[in-house]
Amino acid sequence: MMNTNYDASEVWKQELELQGYEHHCYSAENLKKIKRLGRVWQTILRITKITPSDRLFELGCGGGIHLASLAVNGFEVHGIDVSASVASRANNYLEEVRKFQDIKATIEVANIFNYENNNSYNMCFHFGVVEHFLELSQRQQIWNKLYSFTKPGGWIVSVVPCGQHIMRKLVRERGLSGYNVPEIDYSCSLHKQEFENLSLQCIHTVPHNYFGFLAAHPSLVISKIIYPVCFILGNITIPYIPVSENIKEQYAQTLIVLGRKPYQL
Repeated sequence: MMNTNYDASEVWKQELELQGYEHHCYSAENLKKIKRLGRVWQTILRITKITPSDRLFELGCGGGIHLASLAVNGFEVHGIDVSASVASRANNYLEEVRKFQDIKATIEVANIFNYENNNSYNMCFHFGVVEHFLELSQRQQIWNKLYSFTKPGGWIVSVVPCGQHIMRKLVRERGLSGYNVPEIDYSCSLHKQEFENLSLQCIHTVPHNYFGFLAAHPSLVISKIIYPVCFILGNITIPYIPVSENIKEQYAQTLIVLGRKPYQL
């Protein structure tokens, strides 16, 4: 039976009290690296058509790596994190970035369940947060909050670990995901259903980072030799192979799920 008293927020606070999610910007060269948007953001921006100067909100901003990258590319960003320790590290990181470029970026310490915000955003997003809330009712509360913060015509974006890939059981059994925080096994169809229940439109489900999970395999042969070959070839070819998503997600490390808030209800 599911433990209805389980609070993922409190577990994360304990896990990250002393260390984790710490980034730095010490030079102009560091700034150049921060400004390079990775494949995940290239995919998100291509689909959503969000452009610099738009306002973005991040749930569970961690060390601020996404906020910093978006801010130096001209977006106005705001993030919340339940951990005061993590938020402090993130604010320090943003201040280091500001030594090299002026940015519009702010962070608050807050729990999404009792957080209120009178602003509205072109996009609300999270990376690896919502899947830790095991109860559907909790996840629905979070989606409803993000929906309320999103402008009509704006987007909600969710990036979660793929719960269907071929190494998922091994990852769970050996704790290879990095932090000891339980999470649900998201599939494209399950996540799409949650976004449909939210009445989002133009929903996209994108399996991403094919074979990325092999980097955490305990075998050095697999993690150091087989992984890079599979990762490169997989991400070049699999997105263009005409097979169903439930086949592709068996080889994807993460899922990118996007949905648009209607202009009118």
